[in-house]
Amino acid sequence: MRAFAVLTVALVATSLCALGGCKRTPEPLILEKPGVADAPQTPPVPGPRRAHDVHAHLSPLSYPVATQFMDESGLQRVVNMSGGNGREYILQNLAAADQAGQRIALFYNLDWSGIDEPGFGQERAQEFTWAIAQGYGGLKISKALGLGVKTADGKLLAVDDERLDPIWQTAGKHGVVVGIHTSDPKAFFEKPGPQNERHKELSHAPSWSFYGPDFPSRNELLAARDRMIARNPGTTFLLLHFANNPEDIEYVDALLKKHPNLVIDVAARLGEFGRHEASRVRKFFVDHQDRILFATDIMLTVQPYKGQMAYSLTLGSISEKRPTLDDIKPFYDLHWKYFESSEAAIDHPVPIQGDWQVHPLALEADVLDKLYFKNAERIIFAPWLARRAASTVGQTAQQLAAASSDGSKAAVVEAGAN
Repeated sequence: MRAFAVLTVALVATSLCALGGCKRTPEPLILEKPGVADAPQTPPVPGPRRAHDVHAHLSPLSYPVATQFMDESGLQRVVNMSGGNGREYILQNLAAADQAGQRIALFYNLDWSGIDEPGFGQERAQEFTWAIAQGYGGLKISKALGLGVKTADGKLLAVDDERLDPIWQTAGKHGVVVGIHTSDPKAFFEKPGPQNERHKELSHAPSWSFYGPDFPSRNELLAARDRMIARNPGTTFLLLHFANNPEDIEYVDALLKKHPNLVIDVAARLGEFGRHEASRVRKFFVDHQDRILFATDIMLTVQPYKGQMAYSLTLGSISEKRPTLDDIKPFYDLHWKYFESSEAAIDHPVPIQGDWQVHPLALEADVLDKLYFKNAERIIFAPWLARRAASTVGQTAQQLAAASSDGSKAAVVEAGAN
């Protein structure tokens, strides 16, 4: 538990600004009902829809609270993209997730230290293989690849660096998904200031700006990712945030048609692709109905704080008004409304990402069921559950002691809002 507390504090401190500092790191909010963590959890009763969220960032201490908001919002399962690394932490994280039943799948995160050492890719692939065997469901790569991780010569590590091929190949060999966040919104690569359409967001998180000669261009980053994908056709890549190019639906359409090993999620980009004409977006969702997964990029951490239990929450991005647990269900309700409603225009779930409305899609029931549930079940959760059932993993004292003694205590927790 002590390791969890330390790592949760680190996650809270870094979650909003993965590659630098925000202007402020707000104090966590006190849980009004801390006893909720001990309440029995049961899957939600089927309602008007069934849904999984494949892109969340959760701390291990948040799992009991997370299952509560899942029940209230009608979610059956989520993917915690911030599964961390290090053998001891992996076992502890799995043990915590198991207390929530088979509702939270964990994705492994790379430790980038030692990138210049010979055999870096092979060594990381070995620990990733071990994590899969214990019960991890996939791999998450943050935007630090291409925008933050540097080699010994001071250069940014390229997304298509061949040193990483053993990692991608390991995912393909074991049939697990690589969730990858490459680049960022177009506005983050444009000159910051009042003229930038994401000025409000960038003013709160200036480190999210990648404008200028210190960073590759957005097109260079996406091109490197696409080359890497072409070089690894046996691996399934989940391109997060609508392939991080929701501004150009035709580009994403062509990418999916060219590479059958790709799927995408919709996390934290509804405000972008929702600006396009509804008929264009609806056609895209129908054409690719087997390859789009529902997701939100919600982040929830829980930690001990001044003798109490406290939480920090983000809903797709930072907020001018701090969100509380009561804001989670309305956040999901706006997503359902966008995909299901026939209204001409509605507010989108993350207003700081743009003060405009979006045009709902009124998707047919069979397309909605694939988006919300079936695609994630087929691509992520069913294979994960099968591996879990076949695994002999047990969160025993012997395993934890072995993990501690092999020098693998360190863990890096994936930053949220990515």
